[in-house]
Amino acid sequence: MTSPPLQTLQAFIARLLARHRDITGHLDEDLSLVYADALLRQALIRPTLDALPPQLVVMGPTQAGKSTVVNLLLGAEAAQSSPLAGFTRHAQGFADAPPDQTLIAAIDALLAGLERRDCNALSDQQLDQYCLTSADDADPVRQSIVIWDTPDFDSVNSRSYRSTVPMLCAMADLIVLVVSKDKYADQSVWETLRLVKQIDKPLIACINKVPPNASAQFSQIVRDKFDAENIAVSEIVTLPYLSHPEFAQQLASREAHSLRATVAAAIGESPVIPSAAALKHYLANHWNHWLQPLKTELTAQQQWAEEVESAITQARRAYEEEYLRNPHYKETLQKAINGLLELMEIPGLAKSLARARQAITWPMRTLGGLLKKQPPSADQPAAPDNETQVLEEAIEHLLLQLQRESGEKTASASDDSRRWRQHLWQTLQAQREALTRQARTAIETHQEQFAPQIQQAAQRLFEHLKEHPTTLNALRATRATADAAAVVVALKTGGIGLNDLVLAPAMLSFTSLLTEGAVGKYMQTVEEQLKQQQLDSVDQTVFAPLRQTLIDLPTHMDDTGLYALPRAAVQEAEQALAALEH
Repeated sequence: MTSPPLQTLQAFIARLLARHRDITGHLDEDLSLVYADALLRQALIRPTLDALPPQLVVMGPTQAGKSTVVNLLLGAEAAQSSPLAGFTRHAQGFADAPPDQTLIAAIDALLAGLERRDCNALSDQQLDQYCLTSADDADPVRQSIVIWDTPDFDSVNSRSYRSTVPMLCAMADLIVLVVSKDKYADQSVWETLRLVKQIDKPLIACINKVPPNASAQFSQIVRDKFDAENIAVSEIVTLPYLSHPEFAQQLASREAHSLRATVAAAIGESPVIPSAAALKHYLANHWNHWLQPLKTELTAQQQWAEEVESAITQARRAYEEEYLRNPHYKETLQKAINGLLELMEIPGLAKSLARARQAITWPMRTLGGLLKKQPPSADQPAAPDNETQVLEEAIEHLLLQLQRESGEKTASASDDSRRWRQHLWQTLQAQREALTRQARTAIETHQEQFAPQIQQAAQRLFEHLKEHPTTLNALRATRATADAAAVVVALKTGGIGLNDLVLAPAMLSFTSLLTEGAVGKYMQTVEEQLKQQQLDSVDQTVFAPLRQTLIDLPTHMDDTGLYALPRAAVQEAEQALAALEH
């Protein structure tokens, strides 16, 4: 039943489980998620394993006698029993012949996440291990079978290793539940059964340590419990209580023969692989529970994106109102007028004025040259122009606002999202200087890239003036006077700036002529176009990159204690779940 949806789901659930384990430290794992991961792996891999023998899994609580039942089914004393509760901490597989490389590779794939070790080298300090060996002189219930002794799932210490049980049950072709007369009603037994039996697998119950003449009574009690829990069980068998049994005596008993015959009859020839419909039903039942913490993070991430969008909108509005629409700031239009002045050179006078401009290092022939003042001294940085100052202040306010709001939301967040919010606040604080540097570089890039559009506006003004020769000639006359006045100002001040030029009487006269009549209307159109183009440039070059960097900030957060899986992965997995039966 291999399919792209199945592969997508298996990869996603494996990632989700890995994050869950990192967060919980492998304690109190969500066993339903562990089971899902193992079931999906089984559904993907098992159909490709032609020669894998049946897998018989013996499970049960502490002191129930699992090892004894494993040995009876093997027909050899291989599994080690102990009077100590919680002794069995690792999965141990027993075959009737030494495992070959094909079998070993298959089991390694099905039990991915567990390390295979020699049975004598299993460590109580490392519980994510298993062993696979052969039993000497084994006489199993059928030839070519692997019988698994599983860890206890109800001891105090089992929180750190009980996830092995659902992994083995997902691989099982037959499950044998072993309980004693004292343990059959334990809550942990039925919790485990409710989990593994959500996928229909053959199940036999073995009641161990039953007093003489009480077999029928206990069998009925346990069957009634199965019925009450609505859990299907194929057969219920019993084993008697023996104070100091010899294995040979146990193996030869009537009850052991009955157990072996019942198990042998229940083992089918085909592997038990969950259907797509069964998997979909199981996954759908648990999906919201598994993804609730992750979706809480994704909701917080979406809220953050909205907060960023709101802050960017406010910064953009501040730039538009405080610079583009501010009547005191006409820098962009004035740059276009300066470009127009360059295009309106007057024969004869132009050459002498050009020499004068060069003499005072007034770079009129570069775009925006009239705006440039003398270079500052080495120990005195240049003051930012009005546009840069407004943008930097707007972005500084934006970052302060986001950091303040992030801190407030961290303090008031629910338990589910507080850690995510805390990581975001810390990341924003750590990235503050880098974000400011990014914004400054973007502003410089915007101004460099926007300069040609100012020159184009000057060219459009000049072409329009050519269609009005009277106005053009009048402006040219004023242009000559403006140049002369500007040179005088420059000579007196040692440099020229925009304010100097604008305030010169001749320049005021020149600008007044531009604003009159049809030319004035056209200039207003050009000014509005320039403002819109300038706003578009700032949007593209400054605000858009900053917006994306801020929205992507969560992907650079420390993910300790977080699921931190992308929204696209969740959407892809949910689409795969919907398509699983098709």
